[in-house]
Amino acid sequence: MQKQTDIDEIVEKYSDMVYRIALTRCQSIENAEDIFQEVFMKYSERAPVFENCEHEKAWFIRVTINLSKNIRKSVWNKRVTNLEDNIILENDNKKEIFEIVSKLPKNYKTVIYLFYYEGYKVKEISKLMKTSEGTIKTWLFRAREMLKEKIEGGFENE
Repeated sequence: MQKQTDIDEIVEKYSDMVYRIALTRCQSIENAEDIFQEVFMKYSERAPVFENCEHEKAWFIRVTINLSKNIRKSVWNKRVTNLEDNIILENDNKKEIFEIVSKLPKNYKTVIYLFYYEGYKVKEISKLMKTSEGTIKTWLFRAREMLKEKIEGGFENE
């Protein structure tokens, strides 16, 4: 079992990332919150030892992805609830982007998030998602094409 100060630091460090991945994959605030709690409970219970910071971050991403898969498969969640309209984003452009990305297939959303927001390379994403690099490249390509089709004329500068 981890010490409370260690857990607090880890939660502070990875909370935004874990929540965003869970929300991106589940499309439900309630499920994202459940996954968020479960990820940090697993960390607390298992007390994993990491080789370095990247290994630590990868562990949190992998556990979040796995738990979101489990939630999506559960009988309770067969009826998917969409994201609520009360999510507050800084401006209309970000809200529009979020809405467009949230409509992409689950794996496309995840690779877009990991590639653009977390800054992972294709090779790293393939390890995190336990999928071949070729598949990750295909998902990125298809996601970009879908986004390009839906975004008309680009976005104005912020």
